Amino acid sequence: MSRWILLPAVFFILTMTGCDPQINIAGAYFPAWLACTLGGLILFWVLHLVFLKAGLLPYLIPLPLVYGALITSLTCILWLLFFAVK
Repeated sequence: MSRWILLPAVFFILTMTGCDPQINIAGAYFPAWLACTLGGLILFWVLHLVFLKAGLLPYLIPLPLVYGALITSLTCILWLLFFAVK
């Protein structure tokens, strides 16, 4: 790899590590994306139960792709709701 590509890449990796917001939970700092991912998983579980009760599971094809997109969407929505710069 060229030195002119590697140097800026290393610089950006080292300087961007502090850009992630952190949440203080019981004295320990957790990254905000972790909280959003857990919230997205909980919301996904609730929506899965709704889909199950409504009988929509046979129509969600391919299921892993739909569920992966749903988890990703819910996580990003939570991130935008709670941590987007206003």
